[in-house]
Order: sequence, then structure tokens, then C-alpha cells
Amino acid sequence: MILRPFTPRLMTATIALVLALQSISIAAPVDLPENALPARKIVKQVQVIMAGGASVAESRIRANMATREGGPFSEEMVERDIKNLYATGLVDNVDVTTQEIAGGVKVIVKVSSRGIIGEVVFAGNSVVDSGKLKDAVELKVGDSVEESKLFAGQNKIRELYAKKGFADVTISYKAQSINEKQGFVRVIYSIMEGQRGIINAITFEGLTAMKESALRDKMKLKKKQFYQLFGKTGKLDNDAMQEDIRTVERAIQDKGYVYAKVLQVRREPVKDDRVNLIFVIDEGRRFRISDVALEGNKVFTNDEVAPKLRSGAGRAYSATGIASDEKMIADYYGSRGYADAHVETSVIQAGGDSVRVVYRISEGEKSFIRKINISGNEKTQDRVIRREVAVSPGDDYNTVRIEKSRSRLQQMGYFSQVDIRPNGTGTPGYKDLQVDVKEQSTGSINLGAGFSSIDSLTGFLDLTETNFDITNWHGHLKGGGQRFYLGIKAGNKRRDFEISLTEPFFLGQRLSVGANVFYHELFYLSPNDLYNERQFGGAIPIRKPIGEHSYLDLRYTAQQVEVYDIDAKASPEIKAEEGKFFESKVDISFVNDTRDSLFLTRTGHKLEIGTTLIGQFLGGDVAAYGFHASGSQYFSLPGDLILSFEGAASSIDSQGGDNLPIFERLFLGGASNLRGFKFRDVGPKDASGEPLGGTSSIYGSVELNFPLLGDRESPKARGAVFYDVGRVSGGPGSLGGGWNSDVGIGLRLYLIPGTPIRLDVGFPTSSDAFNNNGPQFNFNLGYKF
Repeated sequence: MILRPFTPRLMTATIALVLALQSISIAAPVDLPENALPARKIVKQVQVIMAGGASVAESRIRANMATREGGPFSEEMVERDIKNLYATGLVDNVDVTTQEIAGGVKVIVKVSSRGIIGEVVFAGNSVVDSGKLKDAVELKVGDSVEESKLFAGQNKIRELYAKKGFADVTISYKAQSINEKQGFVRVIYSIMEGQRGIINAITFEGLTAMKESALRDKMKLKKKQFYQLFGKTGKLDNDAMQEDIRTVERAIQDKGYVYAKVLQVRREPVKDDRVNLIFVIDEGRRFRISDVALEGNKVFTNDEVAPKLRSGAGRAYSATGIASDEKMIADYYGSRGYADAHVETSVIQAGGDSVRVVYRISEGEKSFIRKINISGNEKTQDRVIRREVAVSPGDDYNTVRIEKSRSRLQQMGYFSQVDIRPNGTGTPGYKDLQVDVKEQSTGSINLGAGFSSIDSLTGFLDLTETNFDITNWHGHLKGGGQRFYLGIKAGNKRRDFEISLTEPFFLGQRLSVGANVFYHELFYLSPNDLYNERQFGGAIPIRKPIGEHSYLDLRYTAQQVEVYDIDAKASPEIKAEEGKFFESKVDISFVNDTRDSLFLTRTGHKLEIGTTLIGQFLGGDVAAYGFHASGSQYFSLPGDLILSFEGAASSIDSQGGDNLPIFERLFLGGASNLRGFKFRDVGPKDASGEPLGGTSSIYGSVELNFPLLGDRESPKARGAVFYDVGRVSGGPGSLGGGWNSDVGIGLRLYLIPGTPIRLDVGFPTSSDAFNNNGPQFNFNLGYKF
């Protein structure tokens, strides 16, 4: 053992060690006498006091409290009790106080009850009966009385009267005690119906800036038309009138009349319930822009930004134009990474009737994306969301592409809410992109029955999941962004089974690849029930988007087709079709689709051109080739009228002189084209009048669609008038094949969510001698794609 001298440094270390040991010993727990612990208060009594007339059973109040007599008292527990009582919906107010008493504390709970609905009554209603009003307010006996529910019921009544044209209806409500002891109240809605108003005409006084018809087209209120039998259209609505006043003012201001105002809207009775609406306008002076200037822009020059402005020297002042310019400038900067750029606009008097517009730009600094964070997706995988985001880490913080990303995610149908925002990073010039989503149901099961004039009554079962993942067995096969479909149909005219799976991003590319297996047994193809047809096989569909509105479709199909159960009375041409055929074919199409909606198309077009190759280098019992082209164009007209044009031309022929089988020939007639004729009845026929189909077809259609029930945003029923013309020629038939045309009327019902009902009655105007000349009724459910 070596002894070291006791140096000052060693002495210092020793003292520090001793002090540390002392501190440890002081911090160590020690046994204290029991009376040294803080005293815990005991709840000796809980008193419940009901304030106001209505009451709730005391047992229900106590059942929702954790504070109990004989138990410990704590402020935290009382706070939880108060929250629990509010959460029950039984009370309006809770006040908890305490009193020190011998041995503990007394807890006093003072509760103001909302009361319980015992009855809902209506006073003053003569136009709408009380039963309909009760259904509208959705208040049930036994519910607690809540101000928000009573107010919502008031609005529902107002909406009901507005649909009937009572724009000046006045509605009030109150809750009246029935039984103070039990807490039941009577909810009374008092109604002053006012005068019904049907709009006979809408005119303007003092208007010179634009045509009256152009102004009326922008308004929500419309003149009542003879075909508008139901709904709010053509009836007075004060909310819509206030919105129209702002619309009229803005439209006139956009013509340069900066201070244009609607002074009043007069109602002049005409007859019965009809009134004329006169918008009295003070246009004021018209101003023109003398000069447009940009200030504050250093990154981009005037020559780069100014050419894209809508406002310019010599043009009329337009608030809408200025708002458009502000957005353009923000997008110009935002699309180049300047996410914080913003614009302040000054409109300066320039003498006389001129103004000067100055856009002052705060550019901020250019930002890049550091990383992309995703939250809220419990089922949907991150990769499914990321592939719809049009930016990546390291890219410019492009606000235009980010907004496009938000739109893409919303259109997927997976999320009820999509929020994309920037988050600071602490690093200059970099932002994190935060994507928050709220998921919604993506699967559906439909079980029911349908009817059409083609295949009669059919029962069906459809199972659809649009966010499927075939590999995720532990996650209920969801979250991968795949589309799965299983469909079964059975009826007296058909039997079908189909199952399909589609991967919209095959190998991580914007390429949709699918696979489906099908079985179809069709008993409705022959108008005279002379034969049936059976198909079973599989297909591989591939779709490649090209730009924003176009795509290329390629579909390979391998199937066996059987024509069977040939009637003994059938012609030799039909009997020659009997047999089984293996078919291998490829369909290729280019599609450009700009339609604004599939539910109810008002504008846009769909154009398609393609070819079919059957047996070409693919084998099989059928060898043929064909071409097709189709198009539709839609125009939105005043009065919510929709004018549409549709047409198609197709040809197909066998290869090597072989007979083209009947299941590949072309037919017209029915709900999808010539609506004045039976399904597949237009075209060449045999001697008995049985359609044989042809090798070329052409048809065109024009339709005018108009509103009947509901409004533009929520249509319930619309009418239509139409004209169709077309012909089928070629093939083995010896009769028919001439031009056929029809006119008709139709009804479009939007009563089933997502599934329009179409009813048409067509009357032939010209036909060959071998077609049915009587009117034809067509009924079906679904869209015309």
C-alpha cells in the first residue's frame, strides 16, 4: 500500500465527497409520525339541488359522478364530475360548492336541467300539416331540450315553406313546462306563414351596363316555367334574393361601375300568387383603368409578370378581374417556390372617370420542401397518399402543385377531409409539408333488385372496396389503394358473375392494370327468343393517363362464347350460329374526356377512337378486325337547360372470308341509341324478321334536358326531349338495313344516391318496313358512359 501526502487538492475532493453523502442522507425517505401527513378530506354528504322548473331524477345525476359520500374528496375528481354531467346532455349548468363540516366536507351540486321533451306542437300552420312539420324538425319525445336542436328545427320549417314559395314566413319557438316535477316540457313552434310568392318575371330598372338576360343567367332566383311543377325553382326565397342582390351588384361593378348598388327589390302582384320582381339599380359612374403598375417585384421583372394580367390600361374597372390578377400573381410566385408571396392592391383616383391600379408584391424568400409528413391515415398506407402528392422532398415549395395534390387526394374518395399546410423547420428556406387526412368509408354492399326494358327484372349483389389491398390480410384487406369488385346478378333474362381487381399504380407508375373473371348468361339478345348466349373468360384491362383529360385504354380478353338453345323454328341463318367459339381479342382506344360530371353532365365532351383485333396473332376460332369512333358534346344554356349531341360510327369485318359470328356483329335500338325501337331491332334481318346484325353502324342523337324538381345543386327530377337517327348495314341479312329515326320525351330521376333513373318514350318518325313502328318505352338505372 502506497500512502500519498495530504495535498490541498485531495483535501478539497474529500470535503466535496462528504457534502455529497450528507445530501444523499437528507434526501432519503424517513419515517414520520402519522399526524405529520397532510389530512385527507372525506366527503361526508353530497347534496343535489335542482334549479328551475324542470328536473332530472337525482339518481341520474349521482350516477354520473365519481364523488361519493364516505369517499375521499379531490378538486380533480369534482372537475371530472362536472365534465361528465355536461356530457350527458341533461343539464344546462352545473355549479359545485363545498362546506367544511364536522369530520369532512359537504359537496353541494346545483344543477339547472335542460328539461325533457314531452310534446312538440305547431301553431298557425295551414299550408303544411303538423305531421310533415314534426318529421322536418326531427325532435323526439324523451330527448333533452337543447337550443341547437330547436334552432335547427326552426330552419327546417323555414326550408319546407321556402320550397312552397312562402319566402316571408316567420317562425318562433319556446319551451313550456308540462310537469315541473318530472321535468317534461312542451316545445311550441309558432308560425306566421305570410303570402306565397311565385315569380312571374324578373326585370331591372336603371340597368344600362349589360343585357337583362345576361344578368338573369347569373341569378339564383328564376322565373317560374310551366314545366317546373315541384321544387323551389320559380318561388320566392329571401336568402336567394340577398345573394342575388350581391350577384347583381358585382356583375355591374365588373363592367366598370365601381359604386353600383341595388337600391331596392320591389314586388308587384300580378295575379293569384304571382309577383313580378323589379331590381332598382343605381349604377353610378363608369370608371376605366388608366394604368396598371407592379411594385416590390425584384425576383421577376414586369415583362415576366405583366403580360398575364387581366386588368390593363383602357379597360373597364373590374373587381373580379383584379381578384383574378391577385390570384395569378400569387400563383406565379407560388409555382416557383415563393410560397409566402402576397399581393396588396391599391385603386387610386387618376382624375375624371379613371383609376390607377397598383399591385404591391411582397415576395418573401424562396422555399424548398424538406420532408412530407402524413397523419390521420389509420387504414390508407402512406405510399398511396404520397403518390398523389405532386411534389417531393427537395422540390420548390410549389403552391399550385400542392393545391393540385389536395384536389387529387379529395377525388380519391378515401377521405372526407384533406388539409395540406406548411410547417416551419427552423432552417431558412425550407418548409415541411404537412398532409392531414380524415378517412371515410370506402366499401359498400348493395343488395336489391332492378328493372330495365332490356333485361327485365334482375336481383343483384354488388360488393365494392375502392381502397383494397390484396396483400394486407392482417388489416382487413384495406389501405393499398386497389379497387376490388364482386358482382352477382340473376333474373329471368340474365345471370352474371364478375370479380375484378385493379391496381391504379402498377409498379409504382401512373399505370392502371387490372384482372377480371366473368360469366354471363344472356337470354334477352333475341327479340323473338330464338337463341341464348353464354360467355365466360377473363380480361386484363390496362389504362395509361396522357395529360389531364386523356388516356389510352388497352384490353385483352380471352373468352369462350356459346350460342345455344336454337329454336326449331329459327331461320337457317340463326341455326348456323350454333356452337362454341374460343375468342382471343385486343381492344385499343384513345379517349379524351372533359365532362364536368358523370352524375349530371352540363359542359364538356367525351371523344373516343379505337380498334379491335380478334384472333390476330392471338389464335382462337374467330378472326376479325374493327374500328369505332364516338363523341358527345354538352352545352349549358340559360334556365339550367342542357343541350347535348352524341354520335358513333363502327365497322367490323371477318378476316379471310370467314363468317363473322353474330356475337361480334353490330346492332342498334334500345335505351342507349335509337330509343324509338326495340333493343337490337334496327338493322338487317332474316326472312322471319329476326335481327342478324351488320358490319357497319352509325347513329346520332340530340337531346334537350330541362329541370323539373329540385335545384341546380340538388336535382331530383329533370325532363328531356330528343331526336335519334341511325342505321346498320352489311352482314348476312337480306331484309332491312335502312335509315331509322325517332323523337321522344324522357324523365331523369335522381332519387337513389349515385344511380340516376332514366325513362324514355320514343316514337319512330321513319323506319324501314321490317321494324316495329309503335312507340317504345325504355327504362334503366345508371349512367351512360
